[in-house]
Amino acid sequence: MKIVPPPKTSLETSLVLFKKIQQGVVLTVVDEKKRYLHWDKLRHLKTPDKFDDIDQYWHFIKFSRLQQQKKLPFSEDFSFVLTDDIQKNLHEIDSKMRGSLEAKNIDNNKDRYIVRSLIDEAISSSQLEGAATTRKVAREMLKHNKTPEDHSQKMIYNNYHAIKFINEHKQDELTPSLILQLHTIVTKGTMDNSEVGKLRRDNEVNVIDNSTQTILHHPPDFQELPSRLKVLCDFANGSAPDYFVHPIIRAIVVHFALAYDHPFADGNGRTTRALFYWVILKNNYWLFQYITLSRYIKKAQVQYGKSFLMVESDEFDLTYFINSQLKFITQSIAGLFDYVDEKQQQQQQALNLLGNYLSNGKVNSRQAMVIQHALKYPGSVYTIAGHKISQSISYQTAKTDLVGLSALNLLQHAKQGRAFVFIAPNDLEQRIKAYK
Repeated sequence: MKIVPPPKTSLETSLVLFKKIQQGVVLTVVDEKKRYLHWDKLRHLKTPDKFDDIDQYWHFIKFSRLQQQKKLPFSEDFSFVLTDDIQKNLHEIDSKMRGSLEAKNIDNNKDRYIVRSLIDEAISSSQLEGAATTRKVAREMLKHNKTPEDHSQKMIYNNYHAIKFINEHKQDELTPSLILQLHTIVTKGTMDNSEVGKLRRDNEVNVIDNSTQTILHHPPDFQELPSRLKVLCDFANGSAPDYFVHPIIRAIVVHFALAYDHPFADGNGRTTRALFYWVILKNNYWLFQYITLSRYIKKAQVQYGKSFLMVESDEFDLTYFINSQLKFITQSIAGLFDYVDEKQQQQQQALNLLGNYLSNGKVNSRQAMVIQHALKYPGSVYTIAGHKISQSISYQTAKTDLVGLSALNLLQHAKQGRAFVFIAPNDLEQRIKAYK
């Protein structure tokens, strides 16, 4: 992973730029295609007619950005430019926040969607940090509340409980002690106990490119971490700066700042992404309970990593990272809506197929979803504990659902060890069709 840093602006170049401005060349923070490009990409473009070479064009764009940048209250000169594209993306996210999910009528299933997002976010965020367990195995572990069997499973298990912790404490003020508590949940059993919930005590932690073993980032001195964490919390809680920062941008900046500081010996990435959710949910963006941002970051890990490098190589211009994160957020919201549509279609198919059962009240909508899954995956095993978690219902309700399906001969009742299980029969469709 490599980023070519921008060239420095000389006095001679500055004089040329001022002359072009006097000649009426309009300041612009984006290229001719409205893209907010880093020098690493812009240097490959064709030079626009009004400029002598691509370096000059870059310096002109950089000068334009400096006129519009908003400074942030951190030790480094963190700043960002509120571009038209960023404002457009924020407006679209805000618009979807104001009722798109209600329009899809998910009230009866919203708890199940939250459970699904908790599980997927826990798995994806842990896999970003190297967890090797498959999604299927991890999902089964979390759904059935099984004890983690290895390091990777512990990472996912911890992340699941960290995100639940955030949901429970999302109205609290963010403090350094709460960040340490979150880190404890994230890393318990996955690193040396003496480092769990503790700030790093040396400068040996670096961000390294795994493919080349090149050091990409040297975090700040460990002795600065307590004061830096306090500044971060003040910003997250909205007490600085003295101008309005959109809550989503605020959450993205917190994400970057904590990752930049790398305050822990391990678990920085998982803690950082979990903290993003904390800030966003604290600002009443309830939709984010349902999205799985890390899944889309994982699909574009190189771009995710480069967005950090672009910021650091270009005088801490956070616009690159903000654009990158807004793209992931937009993708995750679209993914959620696709998922909701798919599940509603499956539910309707199950309801149609089970019409005879539903007409006399023998099967409810939760049971219909189990049957729909069982039709797709013959031989699947369902447990009371797993059904309880996936549907966010009581143990007794979950037991009644599965025992009821067994009594209707739609699931096979069996015992594994001391626990009762319910198995999807291979001839389930014929059993449904045969019902009078």
